[in-house]
Amino acid sequence: MGTTPALVIGNPRAGRGRVVRHWDGLLARLVAAGFEPAGRLTERPGHAVELAAEAATRGWPLVVAAGGDGTVHEVVNGLLTHGSASPPDTVPALGLVPAGSGCDYARTFGVPPGVDGAVAHLAGAGPRPVDVGEVHCEGAAGPHVRRFVNIAEVGIGADVAERAARLPRALGPGRYALALALTLPGQRPVAAEVEIDGDVVPGPLANLVVALGRYFGGGMHIAPGADPSRGHFEVQVQSGSKLDYARALPRVFRGTHLPHPRVHEARARSVTVTCDPPARLEADGEVLGTTPARFTLLPRALAVRA
Repeated sequence: MGTTPALVIGNPRAGRGRVVRHWDGLLARLVAAGFEPAGRLTERPGHAVELAAEAATRGWPLVVAAGGDGTVHEVVNGLLTHGSASPPDTVPALGLVPAGSGCDYARTFGVPPGVDGAVAHLAGAGPRPVDVGEVHCEGAAGPHVRRFVNIAEVGIGADVAERAARLPRALGPGRYALALALTLPGQRPVAAEVEIDGDVVPGPLANLVVALGRYFGGGMHIAPGADPSRGHFEVQVQSGSKLDYARALPRVFRGTHLPHPRVHEARARSVTVTCDPPARLEADGEVLGTTPARFTLLPRALAVRA
């Protein structure tokens, strides 16, 4: 059996420099596990998108994202840069080496933290077809499109992601909990209309969750029923108060917060949301813009080796 070529894209800022500290060891372990790795460290925001797009063009069979959820987000957008019409078997498979402050997508697949465990998991796993989300929203330069693989939010979750991005990375996963504590006091539900596969759910809206994966925010088990291979989004339209959020937080980490009287749950392949005033939107922990927004499922558009 021959070795498997793999382009390894690492984020040197992820995990407070963890990727750089373990970079040579990661590549050596991949060789020992039967891979033929070529490593590239990113140099700027968006660089992973460019590297992954080039890998797709050059026909690499496997691209490994070494970093956090933001690194995975960029790599996926690079792999699928030619659009959803690309046959999944022509897109490189995605490998995961969780090494950032938030590695929630890898957690859904049970990928262990640390280089040794992640490489062993990668070596023992086959390609698993997974769904991808596509979101159309309003960006800083006008309407734009992004793909996501884990969870997207509109409302308080996106505001928390924006606040967390401004906190010191030295806080690690704890910066999400701190960002929530700082954001919650000033939060107000907004007038909104959410359309889920044609059914309208009126506001007010505190937070909208459109989930493929199960975890976000550094281990919060927000969508315990989600499965990225199941062919639909798990959708939550949350209308709770500040007190509801404060009380539910411990249960969110355990995944026992549902059902809840102020959370409308649904399964869907298409979600549209409008808010007055426009609300912030994030996906995979990255703030992408504001509403109005439309989320569409791309079934089995990617293979994850996990």
